[in-house]
Amino acid sequence: MNLLFLTSNRQPKDGWSVVGYNIKKNLSAKVDVFSSENIDKISFGKSTLKSELFSGMKGILFIFLDVLNIILKKDFIPDIIHCNVEFYAPVAMILSKIWNVPYTITAHGTYGVLLPTKYKLYKKAFENANKVICVSNFTKKRMIEENINCNFEVILNGVDKAKFKPNKDIKKENIITFVGNLKTRKGLRYLLDGMIKVGKLNSKIQLVIIGNINTKHEGYINILKFIKQNNLNVKFTGKITEKELIEYYQKTKLNILPSQTEPFYFEGFGLIHVEANACGTLTIGTKNSGNEDAIIDGNGYLVEYGNVEELSKKIIEIFEMKNYPEVNYSKLYDWKYVANQYEKLFRSIAK
Repeated sequence: MNLLFLTSNRQPKDGWSVVGYNIKKNLSAKVDVFSSENIDKISFGKSTLKSELFSGMKGILFIFLDVLNIILKKDFIPDIIHCNVEFYAPVAMILSKIWNVPYTITAHGTYGVLLPTKYKLYKKAFENANKVICVSNFTKKRMIEENINCNFEVILNGVDKAKFKPNKDIKKENIITFVGNLKTRKGLRYLLDGMIKVGKLNSKIQLVIIGNINTKHEGYINILKFIKQNNLNVKFTGKITEKELIEYYQKTKLNILPSQTEPFYFEGFGLIHVEANACGTLTIGTKNSGNEDAIIDGNGYLVEYGNVEELSKKIIEIFEMKNYPEVNYSKLYDWKYVANQYEKLFRSIAK
């Protein structure tokens, strides 16, 4: 089977590409990858897709350029096209008509709902796809609520168990990790509200915020003021390596991603939760989001977004545990298993 694979980056640099990289890596099919890491480069090439810049009439031009680029630079005419980034759905649809081959789309979250709701072209591309693969039941639910009528399949995301794994030689410390950015949907402000009460009961518990954050951004400056005003024990690491991230997961007692859900902005899955779990760490997420599929019963907890009392109480409860529980590692999906589910689906459609 020959597969055309449209993604954001060949390396795991963002949420889209983490999924795409791990699926592509574990496929047995012959794969021709086109990506957008050189999105601003004014030339045709395998890494210069531009549809992520979609906006109005200019967006139509980007779609046309991407279609032409792929036709010119392809290694082969594929048996099936897979669109790992929602922005490339119209490109996949057009190519599928030109070559008379099927196509599939992965709907990760926000853009799987926002784009087809806002633009008729995207709605048509999603609804004409042979399969729309949702990374969570919540993403599927939101698409159905917006009357996006697709041929759905839910395949949950996984984790690289060869990299993300417990280390019993590392002692758990009084640390909470938050991995993400200052986007409202990540829920950092809600977590900081919860840390006020936590700090009063146990000032030794430190919140470590991991991620590449623009320190000149107004949001960051306001967060810093809030931290100082409330005397919170918080550390910013900035961007760190994958190895350093794994070490943090291994030594922290608790990982938290308290996602905020708005109609068109939400957490589609929450890879952070399964990565922390794979390193032997409990995690907390919020209900009414993709966290509901990411957090397996016994490996973490779901709280109501905005309920500061519930969040702070759960944090204190975990840090006061005399015996730290073992995370159920066997219940976590490895990327090899996830990729196998994708490949089975691709082969059944490409027949």
